[in-house]
Amino acid sequence: MKTLIRTAVTVAALTLAGGAYAAPRTATLAVENVSCVTCAPIVKRTLSRIPGVSQVVVVERDGRATATVTFDDEKVTAEALAQATTNAGYPSTVTGVKTAALAR
Repeated sequence: MKTLIRTAVTVAALTLAGGAYAAPRTATLAVENVSCVTCAPIVKRTLSRIPGVSQVVVVERDGRATATVTFDDEKVTAEALAQATTNAGYPSTVTGVKTAALAR
């Protein structure tokens, strides 16, 4: 009986701990060629369609934009996000990545 309880506790602990390692990340991208009213929405839509992306905010100013992207780093990398905007005609570079604050 003690072995069964120990096994159950171990399995439960490992199951719960599995999610502890994966934390959402927030990447900031400097995006170029954002020069018209439809550009920022295109950048947002491009990033939003990537599996693992949960939130995108794009702020445009003077032909450049900053995209703040919350994503699951087990499904996509910040570099892949930048490559996606570049492939869509809006070259970008990653200017920062941090662990996203968890809502409580």
